[in-house]
Amino acid sequence: MRTLVLGIGNPILGDDGIGFHIAQELAKEIKDENIDVKDTSIDGLNLLELIVGYDKLIVIDAIMTEDEKVGEIYRLKPENTGEPVRLTISPHHLNLATTIEIGKKLFAEQIPGEIIVFAVGTQEVTKVTEEMTQKVKEAIPRVVNLVLEEISSLHYFPLAYH
Repeated sequence: MRTLVLGIGNPILGDDGIGFHIAQELAKEIKDENIDVKDTSIDGLNLLELIVGYDKLIVIDAIMTEDEKVGEIYRLKPENTGEPVRLTISPHHLNLATTIEIGKKLFAEQIPGEIIVFAVGTQEVTKVTEEMTQKVKEAIPRVVNLVLEEISSLHYFPLAYH
């Protein structure tokens, strides 16, 4: 099963970089020829180019929540990340649910059949800074472990992690 672990986020926009940082950590740990780990700061329809051809997709991204939810980890399906948009002025900045819906129509056989999103509740995603909120930083090792558990469930044998 070809799997893509995709960390989405901009590392110079505070908490928005959580997906990027987690992907960087996972790339050091995962050594399996059937699993690719990538990070990206692109969104919307541009994501389709990265995800076509995989059987499973694991996305790691930031999600804006109330302050009391900062650092909380959510395991979601794409349909739970926002209502698909039926009409938009620009093909950029579509939410993940909309991007997947369009991808299924354009590339029906090439979109991953299973998609899981690990989202971390964030606070600051607009200020230009490489510093993340403390609670968001503390979520990094927990999400890394959750993704590694998710990946190991794909195999009947333990993966080699370094």
